[in-house]
Amino acid sequence: MIHSNPSGPGLEIKAIATCDFKAMDSVSNAELLTRLGKKGSSRIENFIESEMGIKHRYFCKKDQNSLDLARSALSKLVKETPSLIDDAEFFILAGISNPMPVTTTSALLSGEFGFKNASCWDVKSGCSSGVLALIQAMQWINMGASNGVIVCTETLSKYSNPEILQMSASIGDGAAAFHVTASEKWRVKGMVHGTDSSLVKGMMVEGTFPIDIAHYNPLDYYYTFDQKPQGIEAIGKYWVQSLQNLLQASDISPSDVKHYIPHQIDAAKNANIAKACGISSDAVAKNIEQYGNMGCPTAFINYHEWFKKGQHVPASGDALILHAVGGGVSWAGVCLQYE
Repeated sequence: MIHSNPSGPGLEIKAIATCDFKAMDSVSNAELLTRLGKKGSSRIENFIESEMGIKHRYFCKKDQNSLDLARSALSKLVKETPSLIDDAEFFILAGISNPMPVTTTSALLSGEFGFKNASCWDVKSGCSSGVLALIQAMQWINMGASNGVIVCTETLSKYSNPEILQMSASIGDGAAAFHVTASEKWRVKGMVHGTDSSLVKGMMVEGTFPIDIAHYNPLDYYYTFDQKPQGIEAIGKYWVQSLQNLLQASDISPSDVKHYIPHQIDAAKNANIAKACGISSDAVAKNIEQYGNMGCPTAFINYHEWFKKGQHVPASGDALILHAVGGGVSWAGVCLQYE
């Protein structure tokens, strides 16, 4: 577990691109329930919208996977910033739904796109994988790197048991690729990361690789849940505790947080977590309504949505927090302050 107030250069997300959502399956709540064999269940549909705050999500095509979504986002980023091919000094791929678990997929994508000078590695830490990748990028920048690329990609729909509505109704698929640079604009104020490994079996895929064809059971490659009350309570506790620890490590007042960009679990819970830590509801970025819980790309697609239309412009002294908690149970947070 780390709670750190680092010194050194600042860090900035210079450019960000998402996968092409228009090329994916667009799924409303009604369509989702039809797929799950629960067509016409208005009670469940109303619950998903009113209690979870989700109206819609995108699913990866049947013949595609998380690497295809990563390629889609990365191609847009490289088109926007072609100098990355020569200049990027690191390339991090974050995600847990990797279709090639034995391959270093960051290196695979780096080679496909022709990156010349990037050190490559993969990161897996549940839904906090992307924020942990940002922490690792920060460490490389502290050691002298000037810039690099992070790609967050997930296809949780591929591992969701249609019989378990609590996951099937909440998740979506997506990817984000972003250019991270050393910066004097955004100073790093603090970071946290930790894991309660006693809860790892609360949500996990039990299937192993290589697959034993003779004994293959597709259910082994869906998420299973051990929803003991203490596990559910612990996850809620870690959401609040990790955010409080981050504010403390960063020596930041909650009133200074003008941009709280969380991983999305459901609309009400994210708002309540911010409120419990004294962060204004006006500072909470939300994108769960249209995307659902996409796993580790969620916070960064949320970031992209928050800033892309110019509706939220940072002012001097503003604090920005990227924060995620997920299965494992692992949590990660980064606090930046605009100079």
